[in-house]
Amino acid sequence: MSTPDPREEARALLDRYWTGRGMPVDPVEIARSLGVQVLRGNLPSDVAGVLMKRAGHDPRIVVAAGDSEPRRRFTVAHELGHFVYRGSEAKADPDQYEYVDERSRLARAGTDPVEVFANQFAAELLMPEDVIRPVAKHIPAALLAGRFGVSQEAMTYRLLNLERIRFPRRA
Repeated sequence: MSTPDPREEARALLDRYWTGRGMPVDPVEIARSLGVQVLRGNLPSDVAGVLMKRAGHDPRIVVAAGDSEPRRRFTVAHELGHFVYRGSEAKADPDQYEYVDERSRLARAGTDPVEVFANQFAAELLMPEDVIRPVAKHIPAALLAGRFGVSQEAMTYRLLNLERIRFPRRA
């Protein structure tokens, strides 16, 4: 089975659950539409979020209650990426699984294909390319971050990945 495209998967969810609703996208509402519960919890300081499914129960995402709203939103979208990705795995046990996103693991996300998928999925879900591209040259990243309900850091990475902003060269 081939690896799914995170951008296409995110766009499919947006088309199905968010068409015509404007920004910011509510990843919690999309998760609930997919039958995934979303909760805040007191997680260890090195854990940003958890996607888990226990036999006989609905899947659930737990995010760190102490994180900022933009961070929690990105974590929910990231965990949804894991949910979508695991659904594409041929050996996936549909009744029991768990993904724990440690903050140190998120920092290494550029090397783990599953984490790369989840991050790209989350970026497309919360900051859809077709919405960002037309305005990225005209609106500062800080204002875009507020409009899309993400951190300025997440927006900056998104814009860099879409090749929409340039940093001056250092002397």
